[in-house]
Amino acid sequence: MINLLVSLAVGLGIVFSSAVFAKNPVKVVKNMDHDGDNKVSLNEWTKSPFIFKKIDFNGDGYITAEEFAKKWGIPMPGGPSNERSIDEAGSLDMSATIIADVHMHPHPDNHPIDQLSWMNRNGVKWAGLGEIKGGRDIREKYRQAMGNRFIPFGGQSTMNSIYFKHGIEGLEDLNNWMFKSLMNELEEDFASGKLKGIGELFGNNSKSNPNPKVRRKTRIDAPTYLVMLDLVEKYGGALSLHVQMDKDSIEQLEILADHNPNGNIIWAHCGNNSYAEEARGVLLRHNNIYCDLAARHTPKLKDRVISKRPHSEIFTSDSLDDSWRVLIEEMPDRFMVGTDTKTEGHYDKGIYNIRNGLLANLSQETAEKVAYKNAQRLLDLH
Repeated sequence: MINLLVSLAVGLGIVFSSAVFAKNPVKVVKNMDHDGDNKVSLNEWTKSPFIFKKIDFNGDGYITAEEFAKKWGIPMPGGPSNERSIDEAGSLDMSATIIADVHMHPHPDNHPIDQLSWMNRNGVKWAGLGEIKGGRDIREKYRQAMGNRFIPFGGQSTMNSIYFKHGIEGLEDLNNWMFKSLMNELEEDFASGKLKGIGELFGNNSKSNPNPKVRRKTRIDAPTYLVMLDLVEKYGGALSLHVQMDKDSIEQLEILADHNPNGNIIWAHCGNNSYAEEARGVLLRHNNIYCDLAARHTPKLKDRVISKRPHSEIFTSDSLDDSWRVLIEEMPDRFMVGTDTKTEGHYDKGIYNIRNGLLANLSQETAEKVAYKNAQRLLDLH
């Protein structure tokens, strides 16, 4: 018994003496979390299982930042969203055409009230997409704080976790237990009005993501994607898919679109490295595919990428590629905008470029559709 108590005391000292841990429960989870689900499992835990069980208050086999904070007797950094007033975010600037940002990932490192303040000063009425980490919990915090100005998409962080645990095979397997659980959760949230869509799903980002751990290439017409498209069609939502311009992936994307012509697909980044003529072909053949233009402009699109693949940049801070201008004017109902950034400065710059490089170089009617009307119609935004 004495040895056990000594061991526990030493273990607790090791765990709780860290200045980083004591100051920020979010950071301790981030440091230990290897599979991207925003919590710590026993497999990721490097200390005694006995200590793990002491911190895992609800006994679900995971430790969250909230449980660390509770154990240490300190508040969560920034406090929960309902402890900050929406008044802190200011009011929406409507001096220019409002914007619907369909590629804003809710991030655990950003407080939703701060995100709302960035939106307000930039004239962004709605923003959202799938959560990079945190699953349903982070979505709910953003939804509660931002109300109907948040565009909630689900499934992204769980699909990432499936990949980290089970690889490509897991992502394409209808019977994978994690996928089956996810589908039950998504159905429940759609039915209760808490979701507008599913994604962003990384169907093929094998050359477009700088992190080798995240890169993957799946079959875009895999059974899992087919049933998710059916689910969004059932509830009038959309499926956001990251599919770069590989010939086989685009063929599979078109098979997916044909599987359910009433199921709406948002083609994230419009293929990442597509030329306007390539995108035109896909859009002409499939009326249920829409393009979001996020990451086809700086600051999300990096200079090193532009130097290697100049055609990846569709617009700059003051100009729009002519081939894309012609395409967007030709098909004005099929394009939307997004920032895909997580820092305040990048968000401001991204919206500035959207306004001055893209929208300013389109006709007024087309600019309004691309800025917000297409997203408003497709995702039933109010």
